[in-house]
Amino acid sequence: MNQNDVDSNAARLDLIVVGFTGELRALKLQARSLRLYAAANLFGTLYYVCNDNAFRHFETYIETQVKPELGALASSVCVVDYQKLLGKRIKITGWRSQQVLKLLMSRKVATKQYLILDSKNHFIRPFSASTFLSENGLLRAHSVPINPLFRRHFNAACTYFGVKEADDIKEALPTTTPFLMATKITCDLLDDVERRESKPFFDFFIENGSFNEFYFYVAYMLSKKNLMSQTYQESKKYALALFGGDANKPKRIEALMLALENTDICCTGIHRRIFEAGLLENLTVITAMWHRFGLVE
Repeated sequence: MNQNDVDSNAARLDLIVVGFTGELRALKLQARSLRLYAAANLFGTLYYVCNDNAFRHFETYIETQVKPELGALASSVCVVDYQKLLGKRIKITGWRSQQVLKLLMSRKVATKQYLILDSKNHFIRPFSASTFLSENGLLRAHSVPINPLFRRHFNAACTYFGVKEADDIKEALPTTTPFLMATKITCDLLDDVERRESKPFFDFFIENGSFNEFYFYVAYMLSKKNLMSQTYQESKKYALALFGGDANKPKRIEALMLALENTDICCTGIHRRIFEAGLLENLTVITAMWHRFGLVE
């Protein structure tokens, strides 16, 4: 398969962004970065999934503020009310429901693989299908050490799917976005769990706090012989994020900004807690970075 094949319609990605009304301005910046840096014909549908109970406000913002920033991509936008996806309204939305929605959206996706972004993610360099897919169609990913904060989630998922000696597994796919998922495998995971549990996947996942979405997906793949190696290919890191824990660490954020000099990095993300902390040093270097990459004037 040559480069033209990788960038063909067969290699298109649907995009999933699960957000809520407290992060709407970040979606506007993200949309601008997609217009500036996404290769033509890369994306199929751009799904914006509302993860709170203010859907009308969320939808209006996407229509009036986000779509104008997307340029030609605006015609591919689909705004999804989580209630339509679940078939019900829930009292508490948040991090847990966000995780499930990322997996459940596989049932709406029309492409072989889909890309998940958080609202905080935005692109800083050109990217195309070859950023995410190898020449033979494997999904590119960068393995990282198991996140100590989520080791119990990884082990619990391995136990659920019968993966032995989870403690001996030291690396896995990251638990951060951007995250590439194989559509059929994700759908198979949902079907498998619903058969086992005799209940909707959402209910099962929300009731069991032992899992997180990405390690649950990884453990399912590890439970199937050779499925991981047949689906993913190790690649260079193409994303670098600033996390909430860095909000009061200007030196850390300055170092991460320098790391963006690596031209392999095409995507970054800035957690909203960094802005909430309001440290002038942080805001100055972040604004300078946005200006450098053409995201703000």
